[in-house]
Amino acid sequence: MSSPYKAPTPIPGEKGYSPQPAGHLLGRFGLLAMLAVLLLAAWFGQIMVVILAGLVLSAAGLAKLWSRLSLVGVHCQRFLSEQRLFPGEHIELRLRLVNRKLLPLPWVQVDDEIPTGLTPDTSLTPGSRPGFGFLSNAASLLWYTRISWRNRLACNKRGYYSLGPVVVTSGDIFGFYPRSITQPLIDHVIVYPRLFPLAQLGIPSLYPLGETKAERRIFEDPTRSIGVRDYSPHDSLRHVHWKASARHQKLQVKVFEPTTTLKVALFLAVDSFQHNDGVDTEEDFELGISTVASIANYVVQQRSPVGLYVNACLPDSGQPVRIPPGSSVSQLVNILEALAKVILLPSGSFDEFLQSEWGSLPWGTTLIVVVSKPLDSLPVLLAGLREAGYKPLVLQIGQQQDDGVDQAVAWYNVKRPGELVEFASRETQ
Repeated sequence: MSSPYKAPTPIPGEKGYSPQPAGHLLGRFGLLAMLAVLLLAAWFGQIMVVILAGLVLSAAGLAKLWSRLSLVGVHCQRFLSEQRLFPGEHIELRLRLVNRKLLPLPWVQVDDEIPTGLTPDTSLTPGSRPGFGFLSNAASLLWYTRISWRNRLACNKRGYYSLGPVVVTSGDIFGFYPRSITQPLIDHVIVYPRLFPLAQLGIPSLYPLGETKAERRIFEDPTRSIGVRDYSPHDSLRHVHWKASARHQKLQVKVFEPTTTLKVALFLAVDSFQHNDGVDTEEDFELGISTVASIANYVVQQRSPVGLYVNACLPDSGQPVRIPPGSSVSQLVNILEALAKVILLPSGSFDEFLQSEWGSLPWGTTLIVVVSKPLDSLPVLLAGLREAGYKPLVLQIGQQQDDGVDQAVAWYNVKRPGELVEFASRETQ
């Protein structure tokens, strides 16, 4: 059943309100004029006019009383099948409306304000805020009954989405006096970033000394000997294997297993994605978010600690992201939730943010800095990291730019957002 009233615009901070009645005749001045006609008709003995005016006034009074009582004892609830998802997944939104009184509702309309980023299986009515729309449902409700509506929402884009409030509109049987109430039902849906294998991003597994075997001999662990070889002039005498040297009648040195430590701190420079050349950076920014999330996922799978630091104002707290390194499964969940909330709004300059945070990290931590356009201060920051005993690694998102590249630091370019989007589409089909 369709309601006779259009979706209202909720007033922020107001729990209930009454829109204008349908037509000027049913307003205050119209009813006063009708009462004057009734009195004049009674004075002059116009019985038919008195009857008609009396019927109109009686119907208006009954409708007004019905409208005033229509939303008493009416309660709305929202249920979500999931509140944390990955892109490409769906959730079921269920609205339940209960009429807990003897007076029936000949018509009722429920308008749930949801973000347009959560694509429903039905069309949305334009909302009062940019990026939001009303998910409208209408029906009639008898006394002491309830009704439920189900809608399927597609979560196709990373983000932190707020659902609500809900506007319930009803009134008298004629629709003369519609009345609405805004119920502050607020729920949040978190859509995590897309995760990719590091090979898909073009990032090798490069980390310093530790407990995980590496593919390249960047650092060697002196506690893990895997063989011997002939001595060369640059070898340390501490690595000489004397028993093997005696057997071979020439100096032999130990060969150590190349290992890496995955104690990683991920830094995302949000202000580096704010280009002034008019280039749309949204695609690069999403690729940067997915890159950080994918590295965090990889490190946690290796059971090694990883932390996250982002100079962005989160929409729920207004503070930047500071998650110290950890290796638990909950650590990965915290990182993914934080990345889902990150928007392209820096909390301050990245150089000041990095300088204020790196001092709290253990010596030898690998700092992976993810940027788009290299900042002017980046070479100085990288030099300071090396001098302080950290191991910096830079991942540049988008097209490679030579300015700001420090040749003494491991520097990789992630520049295939189009291919990654196609890969993600194939994986979700």
